[in-house]
Amino acid sequence: MQVLYFHQHFSTPKGSTGIRSYEMARRLVSEGHEVTMVCGSYGGGNTGLNGVFSRGRRQGFVDDIQVIEFDLAYSNADGFIKRALLFLLFALRSVGVAMTRKYDVLFATTTPLTAGIPGVFARWLRGKPFVFEVRDLWPELPREMGVITNPVILWAMGVLEWVSYRSAHRLIGLSPGIVKGIQRCGVPSERVAMVPNGCDFSIFEGADGAWRPDGVADEDLLAIFTGTHGIANGLDSVLDAAAVLKKRQRDDIKIALVGDGKTKSALQQRAASQGLDNVIFHDPVNKSRLAGLMAGADIGLQTLANVPAFYFGTSPNKFFDYISAGLPVLNNYPGWLAGIIEESGCGFAVAADDAEAFANALEQAADNRVQLVGMGEAASKLAHQQFDRNVFGHQFIEELRKATALPVAASAKRGLDILGAGFGLLLLAPIIAVLAFMVRRKHGAPICFRQKRPGKGGKPFEMVKFRTMTDERGKDGELLPDAQRLTPFGQFLRSTSLDELPELWNVLKGEMSLVGPRPLLMEYLPLYSERQARRHDLKPGITGWAQINGRNALSWEEKFELDVWYVENRTLWLDIKILFLTVWQVVKRDGISHGEEATMPRFEGAGERRASQELSREDS
Repeated sequence: MQVLYFHQHFSTPKGSTGIRSYEMARRLVSEGHEVTMVCGSYGGGNTGLNGVFSRGRRQGFVDDIQVIEFDLAYSNADGFIKRALLFLLFALRSVGVAMTRKYDVLFATTTPLTAGIPGVFARWLRGKPFVFEVRDLWPELPREMGVITNPVILWAMGVLEWVSYRSAHRLIGLSPGIVKGIQRCGVPSERVAMVPNGCDFSIFEGADGAWRPDGVADEDLLAIFTGTHGIANGLDSVLDAAAVLKKRQRDDIKIALVGDGKTKSALQQRAASQGLDNVIFHDPVNKSRLAGLMAGADIGLQTLANVPAFYFGTSPNKFFDYISAGLPVLNNYPGWLAGIIEESGCGFAVAADDAEAFANALEQAADNRVQLVGMGEAASKLAHQQFDRNVFGHQFIEELRKATALPVAASAKRGLDILGAGFGLLLLAPIIAVLAFMVRRKHGAPICFRQKRPGKGGKPFEMVKFRTMTDERGKDGELLPDAQRLTPFGQFLRSTSLDELPELWNVLKGEMSLVGPRPLLMEYLPLYSERQARRHDLKPGITGWAQINGRNALSWEEKFELDVWYVENRTLWLDIKILFLTVWQVVKRDGISHGEEATMPRFEGAGERRASQELSREDS
C-alpha cells in the first residue's frame, strides 16, 4: 500500500512528545508499505528534517518514511486564535497534497479535528479510501472543560465532526469512551475499532543512563509527571498534594514536572509563592533522555482535570510510557485507566480533587518500597500482556487494509454536496445565528418553516428554511393575505435568498443536493407528464438549471424542460457552473432559489390551463 499519513504534530523519538504516528509509520514500512507523512512544525517535536524551508515546506526521508513538513510552527503555549489559524492553514495545505499525490489510502489522526478535512476531500472528490483516527472527542472535551463556550464555534465543530465521521470508511478510537463517542454520532459499530496507545519497549525497557533532576537525593521518592502543562492536565492538583506533603514535613518526597505548556508559568509562580520547594520544574526532554529519567524515578503521575469526558475519552501517552518502563502509576481521576490500575495492581487510583488522598498515596509509596517494587512489576506485566505496540501495529495495518478492500467509488456530485453544505454551514455559522435571532424577533416562533416536499423518486422529506412571514390572522381566525404577512425583513430574506440557508442541512443529510430541480409541492406529483416526472430522477436542489435561466419569466413547461435537460446532461462541472452563476444572480438580487409558489401560478397539470390565482407561499 501507498499510505498518505496526516498528523500535524508528528515527531520522531528525537522529540519530547508522543511518537505513536512514528511507530505506526515504521510498522507500515517494515511490512513493505510506502508512507508519506504530512505534518507541521510542533513545539517539542522533531520531524527528523533539518533542511531549509522552500515555499513553506521541506521534505525528505526519515527512517524510510517520506516526510513533508509545512512551515507552520505550533506550540501548546499559543493562544486560541493563533492555534485555530494554524489548524486551518495546515488543513488547507494538506488538501492540496491529498488532491494531487498518488496513494492507495489516506490516514489522518487528530488532534485537531481539522485533521480530517483532507480525508473528506479525498473521499468525496477522488474516491480514495479514508481512515480517521480520533484521539480526543471534539467538541465534547472543550465544551465540558469550558475552554470553548461560543455556541456558534461549538456548533461549527459539531458539523465538522459529523462530516468527518461520515466521510471516513473506517474510524479508530484510542479509548472505549472515544469509540462510544464516535458511535453516538451515528457511525455503525462495525466501522469503528479501538486501537489504544501502545508501549515502546525498545525505548523504555531496561534504559541506560538513569538520572534524577538536581535537588533530588538518591533516597528520596521521586514522582514524575511528563508531558504538556495545560489546562486539561490538572496540574494544580499536584501542587495541592505537594502543599499537603509540605505541611506534613515529608521532605523526602519530590515531585518533578517535566515538560512545557500554557500553564507552566502560573504553576511555577504558585509553587514559588507557597514555598513548594518539593516541586521541581524541568524542561522537556527527548525520548532517550526521558527513558533515563523514568529509570531513575519511583512512580509516574497520570493527572487530568476533573472533567467527566476525560474518564473514558482519553488515552494519554504518558501512562503507556510509564508502564513500558515498569514504573508504578498514580492516577487522580476515575475512568478506564483507573480501572486498569486497580485491576492490575500497578499503582494507585485516587479520587479526583482530593489532595489528601493524593498525598497519602505518595506517602504510602515512600514508606513501602517493597510494595512499590511489586507495583512496578505489575506495570511491566500489564504493558507486555495488554499494550504491546507490535500487536497494535498489526491491528492498525489491518484497519487500513479493510478500508482499501471496500468499494470506494463515490459520486462526485454527493462529494460536492457534502463539502459545499458542510463548509457552507461552518463558514456561514455566524450569519445563520444572526438571521435566526432576527427571524425570531420579527416573525416569532418557530424560526424555521418546515414542509413536506418530494425528494428523489417522489419520496417525501421535510424541507426547512427561514420564515419570511408572520402568523397574523384576521377577526375570522384565518391567516391574513400573504402581502400583509410578508414583512420587510422577510422580503429582504427572499431577495437575497438568505431564507434558503437552512436547506444546507437538508443537503448534508442527503435529502437534497446543492444543484438540482427545485422541490415543489407533493400535490403536483400526479400532474406531471411522463417526461416532466423525470425531474424526480435526482435529488431536488437548492438551485438549478432552470433557476439561472429565467426562472420567474418561464412557463411551467419551459421550467420542467430545463429541469429534465439538467437530469440528462448533468456533470460535476455543470454543477459548479450553476453554483457560481447562482451566487452572481443572488448578488444582483434576481430572486434565485425562491419558493416557486410565490411568483408562479399553481401548476394544474401538463398541457392544462393554469389558474391565475397565486398559491400562498410555502411558509404561510
